[in-house]
Amino acid sequence: MPGYLKNFIYAVIATGMAVLLLVLPGLKIEFLPFVLAIGLIAGLLEKFYVELPNGSIVSGSTTFTFVVMAVYGIPEAVVIETIISLVSIPLVKRETIKFLFNTSQYVICTAIAGYGYLWLGGIPGTFTWYDVPRLLFAIALYNIVNITLISVIISKLSERKYFATWIGMVQDGVLIYLVISLLSVRLVLSYELHDQLQFWIETLFVLVVFLALRYAFALFINLRKTYLRTMESLTQLTENKLSISGGHATRVGRIARKIAEKMKLPQDEIDSIHYAALLHDLGKTYLEEKIFQKRGPLTLEEEREYRKHAEIGADMVKEISGLAKAAEYIRYHHECWDGTGFPAGISGEHIPLGARIIAAADQYDHIFYQKKTPTDFAALAGTKLDPQVVKIVLEIADLQDELREMAMPATIEERLIENLVISEARKRAYQSQLLDKFGASLIVHYNNGKFRNEAGDSIDIPCREQVNALVEKARRQQGRVREILEEAQSGKIYDIYCIPTGDEVSVIFFDVTDILEYEKKQEERVRNLYREVIYSVTQGKLLLVEQKEIELLKTGVHITSHPILAKTDVASCRWQVQEVERTEKVTFFRRKLAFYSCKIFL
Repeated sequence: MPGYLKNFIYAVIATGMAVLLLVLPGLKIEFLPFVLAIGLIAGLLEKFYVELPNGSIVSGSTTFTFVVMAVYGIPEAVVIETIISLVSIPLVKRETIKFLFNTSQYVICTAIAGYGYLWLGGIPGTFTWYDVPRLLFAIALYNIVNITLISVIISKLSERKYFATWIGMVQDGVLIYLVISLLSVRLVLSYELHDQLQFWIETLFVLVVFLALRYAFALFINLRKTYLRTMESLTQLTENKLSISGGHATRVGRIARKIAEKMKLPQDEIDSIHYAALLHDLGKTYLEEKIFQKRGPLTLEEEREYRKHAEIGADMVKEISGLAKAAEYIRYHHECWDGTGFPAGISGEHIPLGARIIAAADQYDHIFYQKKTPTDFAALAGTKLDPQVVKIVLEIADLQDELREMAMPATIEERLIENLVISEARKRAYQSQLLDKFGASLIVHYNNGKFRNEAGDSIDIPCREQVNALVEKARRQQGRVREILEEAQSGKIYDIYCIPTGDEVSVIFFDVTDILEYEKKQEERVRNLYREVIYSVTQGKLLLVEQKEIELLKTGVHITSHPILAKTDVASCRWQVQEVERTEKVTFFRRKLAFYSCKIFL
């Protein structure tokens, strides 16, 4: 954890404890039994919170803080918040700082809200309808201060900008604010100092309702999880049959859901997108397996057959009750932003938003598992993918970490690495010839932030800043973190594993520069081979070119052009070439007329 974040936590704890000591002398002992009873109920509500289907959490515990504030005062309200922390957070060693921080920030929020209530003219114990706006202001003030303090920690841990985190939490807190406000006003109005029967009846009713809601929503969420797991199992069977990378549909589904949630779409829309993403390749089961098992490019006939899978899948899913929207998204998930996709060739915002989200999730998963970088994904904006959706994907900080966690079971390579690191015979692993051949070196990261080799000597490492961040993430998550980084000075590319082992983190560097360079050269050889073969077979009538070559041709002298929209246009193009040769008496060593509307790429 960064030093400034620790300082912030300690500052909040110190401030909260100081406020607690200042307000507690004002506590009225005769009110203490009532406060303790209410505090226990509030603590139970906090401990057994209600989780909504969209991931939001509602407990209702703060309702009683404002009830006590309005009928008794600030010291009593502060005691309620302290009891809530005591009941809801287990007092074990590793939770001590969490307990102190939460209690302190609750105390600070309660004190600020209480003095805001008094500043507007509110007087504890004399609540009437005229005090409702004052209480609503106090509740809003409490929530704003709470979100402001919590956002500092969440923004750092999630590696997001503070203001974006703050705005997101405010939006998520609107529902909670409305619930707390409604319940607080109702309970305060029902309270009578000398006749509390109605108040306690309504309080117990609130407790029972929240516990019932918790149970009902838990059943619903578990049912949905079961439904999703069933669909994920179905897609894995499809992937096994078609030799598609295992877990692809599951990962695409979860990525698509994260994108939809980030865009704040309605819950039913998020679910439809998730289901469509899980089933987006279902139509492939109706195609011949040889199409998916074939190595090398597909023939034109095979390509036509392959393109049918989107419509076949949509027709299959359409027959399932409640998945009409999902079927539409499956039908169009191969459409491209620039209109070059299939089956309909639509472009831009004419493509349904759900289909655009699934396309982005699909491409992101492919790029991630090809060990490419976010830059490669960003390059698809404006051509294959919706630029706005691409931007949102790149803003989701923990997406790559989640993909790594989902890529289970781990590969043999990853298992080997992890076993080597956590093995007691770490020195033997460090000196193993296998790791040496792969250019790997094992480094132990100690708590003081220094990198040392097995001999205990402090050493320098490449990509130090980025590795520091990865090490902190591995330590924080207590799980393996993997990243591919490029060192700016040397240009070397490293495949880096960070694996927590107790209080330290072990780091393995694999220098993959030569491997990637070799793969690049192999790709160039294959491309050149295809170019030469196709050029020879077509007797010079067809030359495959890349985008950069087309751009270069555009800068030269433009002789003529002809759009290719149908098969008959090919013959027209050939005739036009002959006419240019005859009339202009131009001799072509290699015919490279650029018919820009016919983009044939490798």
